[in-house]
Amino acid sequence: MRTFIGISMSEEMKEILAQIQQQCQKNCKRGNFTEKQNFHMTLHFLGETTKYDLDGLKQAVYETAQKKRAFALKLNKIGIFRREERGIIWVGVEENKEIFHLYEVLERNLSKQGFAREKKPLRPHITLVREAVPYGCFLQMEKNVVVEQREILVESITLFESTRIKGKLLYRPIFTQNLIKKNL
Repeated sequence: MRTFIGISMSEEMKEILAQIQQQCQKNCKRGNFTEKQNFHMTLHFLGETTKYDLDGLKQAVYETAQKKRAFALKLNKIGIFRREERGIIWVGVEENKEIFHLYEVLERNLSKQGFAREKKPLRPHITLVREAVPYGCFLQMEKNVVVEQREILVESITLFESTRIKGKLLYRPIFTQNLIKKNL
């Protein structure tokens, strides 16, 4: 099974992201648009794992959540990972030390369980479109798409399975652990 660990989005945030995605759609000839129910922020992509790996993965998620308080991120801009005339369109968040600390704690806990560390550094983002081909150029799209600075409350982390059901990609939560409640 293909798995990853990430941050789920609230239904309200999924609506906001879908509205941003609609702006992207108006600026694209074509693309593979992320299904609204699949919006998330990846912390660690694991790839192929077995059912025997699940206990160790759940333990790493649990231990990480027990050491971190809930926190907020703020949406801030559209970005593009370019691949020639195509690209991946994403929405990023303002720089925030909490997300990087959460990532580091998770990496240490995964390593304790025998899983390899991520090869690439964390670039906190939510993917909106894969294989995007814009009308004109990506630079113009970045100017055309407006992102309101809305807060994402990070209250839990989730181990997901990436699967296909009737040809449709679905990110199914396997295990979710709440972070320590933030004192308000």
